[in-house]
Amino acid sequence: MIAIQCTKKLATELDIHLLSEKPEYVNPLYSWHAHLFSFKRRKCLLVMNNETRYNFVIFGLVKADCKRFGELIKKQISDNLLADGLKEAWIDKYLQYSENVSYTPTSDRSILSQINEMIVVAKYEMEGNIVETGDPEINQVNRMLNRYVFLKLPKLYSGETMYDALQNI
Repeated sequence: MIAIQCTKKLATELDIHLLSEKPEYVNPLYSWHAHLFSFKRRKCLLVMNNETRYNFVIFGLVKADCKRFGELIKKQISDNLLADGLKEAWIDKYLQYSENVSYTPTSDRSILSQINEMIVVAKYEMEGNIVETGDPEINQVNRMLNRYVFLKLPKLYSGETMYDALQNI
């Protein structure tokens, strides 16, 4: 099961009821924090893995995405891991344990502060891309976000930490 820990702002936007507490046992590798923000009047979402701090931005959320949010998250996880060069067999193995999606409130303030920091970095990169090309180039931004240094991680980079975690499933 994948646990999506939503901020209140995101839960309100999705119109979902959050579980009162975190499910009894959810592996931190299968737990993700998600926070809604806006960029150029478009709704965006930054999603970060609790264990590895692997993160990505979903740009331009619309109402239809809110209705199928669990499927959207799983597809975005898969697409971003593939784009970062992880083996498809590892991703399939990871996603086979994530048929159900539960929604819980956020539980870790350090992750929320790291999400806020990554939002600032993502907005800066998207703004630069718009100035250069006229497009926020989210794929490029997502590749850059996982080459950002996190001092608490054993490998320093969230992309490398996720690579090691999925390799050892």
